[in-house]
Amino acid sequence: MLLLVSTMAEALAIIGLVSNILSFIDFGIKFSSGVRNVRDSLHGTTAEVQELELIVEDVERYHERVKIQQASGQKLSVHEKHILGMVQQCRNIAEELHKAIAKLHMREGRSKTIESSRVFFQSFWKQRDIVSLRTRLEALDKQIRLNVEYIIRRYISVKLGSISLPEL
Repeated sequence: MLLLVSTMAEALAIIGLVSNILSFIDFGIKFSSGVRNVRDSLHGTTAEVQELELIVEDVERYHERVKIQQASGQKLSVHEKHILGMVQQCRNIAEELHKAIAKLHMREGRSKTIESSRVFFQSFWKQRDIVSLRTRLEALDKQIRLNVEYIIRRYISVKLGSISLPEL
C-alpha cells in the first residue's frame, strides 16, 4: 500500500513538472513571437499600443472641439453639459492611458532585439492597467453615444411636433 501511494505521488510530481515545462515553453513561444512582432513593426511597438495611441489622439481632438464650442458661449442643455463632463472624464482617462503607453516604443540607437524585448515585456506587464483604462474609455464612449442619441431624438421630436401638415 505504501509503495502504491509513493508511486502515485511520484507520478503526480512528474505530471506537475511536465505541466510547468509546457507552460514555460508556451510562455517562451508567446514572448519570442511578441518580440518579433515589435521588432518588425513599423511603429516600434505592439499593434495594440499603436491602436491605443490613435484612440488617445481622437479623444484629444474631440476634447479640443468641445473646448471651442464651450468658448463660443452657446447655451447648453443639461444633457449637453452631462456629455461635456463625460468628455472631460475621457480626457483624463486618455492622459492616464498615454502615460501608461508612453515608454512602450523602441528607442533609437539601441539593439533592436533588446529594445523589442523590453517593449514587449513592459507591454505584457502593463496589460492589466491598459485593459482597465481601455474598458473605462469604451464605457464612457457608450454613455456619450446614448446621450447624443437622446438629444438627437428629442430634437427631431420637437421639430416634427412643430410641423403642421395640410389636411387632405
